Amino acid sequence: MLDEINIVFTAHRFEFLPSMIDFMKKNDIIILEEAPNSNFQRMLKGEISIDSYIEDELFEFPQFSYHFYKNLQSLHKEGKIIIQIEPYIERLIKIYNIFSEGKEPKDIEKYPELREVYEAEKKATKELIDFYEASISKSFDEIIESVKRFAKADAERFRLRDYLRAEEIINKLPKEGKIFIEAGAIHQYLRKIISERLSKLYVVNRIFLLQNKVKELTGKVWLFPPGDILTLRYIFNKKENKEWENLLSARSLIYILLIEKDEMLPTEANEFPHLVDEVEVIKFIGKLSLDDCKNLYFQLRFQMKERRKKFIAKYLQTKQQQSIILPHLS
Repeated sequence: MLDEINIVFTAHRFEFLPSMIDFMKKNDIIILEEAPNSNFQRMLKGEISIDSYIEDELFEFPQFSYHFYKNLQSLHKEGKIIIQIEPYIERLIKIYNIFSEGKEPKDIEKYPELREVYEAEKKATKELIDFYEASISKSFDEIIESVKRFAKADAERFRLRDYLRAEEIINKLPKEGKIFIEAGAIHQYLRKIISERLSKLYVVNRIFLLQNKVKELTGKVWLFPPGDILTLRYIFNKKENKEWENLLSARSLIYILLIEKDEMLPTEANEFPHLVDEVEVIKFIGKLSLDDCKNLYFQLRFQMKERRKKFIAKYLQTKQQQSIILPHLS
């Protein structure tokens, strides 16, 4: 019987943690989506505290990170093999360290393995800066074009990142055992490479963590935000569809303004606060046309965050009422 590779798409949010740990327990080898850290194994063994390990790191959701590593320590004691594989980020850290030493971009040329990462980052960063500049002073159409340019550069970066990670994972795979590979949902290209290369040797499964809850809320296994859909189109070189890509770009602008970015913890009333918020926002913006997004974007930017959803709900209600009334006026 073939061994299993489980590519598990998840997020560093507290609500994902119980399911993530339960699934990790069913596997023998756990491959984290993290750049190697020299203190990682010491932390797993309890030789240094979790607080000491994470104090110099920048974590988007610190509550999740602490409890995540606490659970990893327990899994390590149970005999699970836990390793970090993320070569793109590892190389990016090396680039930052080179610059922190006062060196210049030409010094990167001395390290061939860093060059392609540096070029991908430089291109994506340039397009992101151009987007920020466009969002301040340009027309909505120009902003949309800047979103697409950034998404294309981001897609190139993700392709390289997934390729490097897939290659390293494949090279380091053990000869036997069930394998858990952690990945963010946008890393579908990673799954493609691993599936194509290893499907004859392993059973390769794709699992969206909390997919049952997502299906309960939406009827779908997973729900991608519009910006991710746009980027995935470019990652997989889908046939150009300017109208659809413009709409995805416009909706992504509204999505960014509505989605909750701060860490939210589960409560009895809401066990999945980030997931519910994301589903709610995606449902909201799925009702918006390109013109709707254009009308809303400049107004929403200057609204307080907590008022934006009410504003857009009122906008959609008014739009629906007008669509009912207008036919009777003709």
